[in-house]
Amino acid sequence: MTKSKVYMINTNELKMGDSLIDRLEKLWNHTDVKLVEWIKKGEIVAIKTHFGSRNQTRHLRSMYIRKIVDLVHSAGGIPWVVEGVGLGWDSGNPELTMSNGPGFINLANRHGFSTGTMNAPVVMGDGIVGTEVFHVQNDKGKYIKNVAMAMGLRTADKVIIVSRFKGHDGAGFGGALKQLGIGCVGNEGKGGAHWGGGRNIYVKHPENCTGCGNCLRICPYGCLSLDENNRIVFDPTNCIACTMCFSKCHHEKNLEKERVFAAKRRIPNVEQVERMMDNAGGVMKGISPDRIRFINIAIDITSHCDCMSAGGSILVPDQGIFYSPDPVAIDQACVDQVTKARGVPMSPAETGIDSPSGRIEPIFDAMEPDEPKLGLFSRFVDPESRPIITETQLAAAVAQGIGSREYELIDITQ
Repeated sequence: MTKSKVYMINTNELKMGDSLIDRLEKLWNHTDVKLVEWIKKGEIVAIKTHFGSRNQTRHLRSMYIRKIVDLVHSAGGIPWVVEGVGLGWDSGNPELTMSNGPGFINLANRHGFSTGTMNAPVVMGDGIVGTEVFHVQNDKGKYIKNVAMAMGLRTADKVIIVSRFKGHDGAGFGGALKQLGIGCVGNEGKGGAHWGGGRNIYVKHPENCTGCGNCLRICPYGCLSLDENNRIVFDPTNCIACTMCFSKCHHEKNLEKERVFAAKRRIPNVEQVERMMDNAGGVMKGISPDRIRFINIAIDITSHCDCMSAGGSILVPDQGIFYSPDPVAIDQACVDQVTKARGVPMSPAETGIDSPSGRIEPIFDAMEPDEPKLGLFSRFVDPESRPIITETQLAAAVAQGIGSREYELIDITQ
C-alpha cells in the first residue's frame, strides 16, 4: 500500500527572518506541496478554521490565517475565512458567543479575525444559527447517514482546513478530522454527534413550563408548540438537537432537576467520536478529495478544545506545521509526533486535572518520550475510555474510507 505523504516544517532554531510564518510560506510553495498550483485563478477558496471561544487564549492566532489568505491571493484565488456556529444559545454573553453568527463574528473580530485584518470576508459557513446546510448521504455512517455539511463549504471551489492540533476534552485530540466531523457541519451534525440527534431529546418536566414562549421563538424548525393549558408540546420529527431550547428555558441553570427539556440518554464519548467521524465521511464525500487540503499547526498543544473558555496548560513543546491531502495521515503524524515528545513540566501530565468524573491524577509516564499524551487528560471522557479515545477517532476515520494511517513524514525545513 502506498503511504500518504505528510509534509512538515519544524520549530527548531527559529530566528529573525525565519519565523513559523516564513516557514509556512516555504511549506506552501514547496515543489512537492504545490498549493500555489492547486489553486486556480478566480477560484473561491474557503479557509476553514476556529476563531476561539470567549476568553480562550490558546486558539490559533489570526496571523497564520492572514498569511494563508495572502498566499491564496498570490495564487489568484479569492479567499473566504470560514467558521461555523456552535450548539445552544448563550444568553449570558449575547455579544461574544459561539452560539450564533453575529455573536461569533463579533468574537472573531476581538480575536483578530475581521475583514480588515484578514483582507478577506470573514463568514459563518452555516448561517445565523447553523441551519444553512447541504445534506450528503453517507452509507458508511455507523450512526449518521445523512450528513448536514455547511453550505459555505459546499459552494467554495476549494477548501483548506486549518487546525490547531491539540488534545481535546472529549475526543482525545483535535485536528483535521475533528474539524471535518464537527467544524464543517451545521448544528444538525453537531447535535447528531454530541446529543444523538433530535430523537434523543424530550420534554422531561412539562409541569415546569411557564408558557413564556422563548423556546418556541428560537427553535429553527418549529418543533415546539403550547397546548390548551399553556404547556409545552414537542414534536421531534424535525428536531436537530441544536439545544437552543435547553438554553432558552427559564430553568436552564437547574439543568436536569427542573429544566423542561432533557436528553433521553447520555451519548458515550466513544460513540460521540464515532458519530463525528460519520460526519467527517459525509463532508469528504460532499466536498470531494480533489477540492480539499489540510494544514495542522501543532503549537500551543493543550488538552483543551478551542471552544473552551480557558486556554489550558501546554502538554508538549511546539512541533511545527504539517500539510497533507489526507486528513487521517496528517492527524496520525501529529499524534505520533506529540507522543514522541517529552512532556512539559507542570503540564497536566505532572499536575493532574479536575474533571466532572473526579480528579484525573498525574500520569507521570506521559512526561517521557514515546508515551501517549493525548486522550489521557480528556476531562469529559469516561475514565475507562480515556486510553482508547484517540485510537477510536483514528480507527473510525479509516472505517469511513477517507484516509490512511500509513504515512511518510517529510520534513522540508532544512
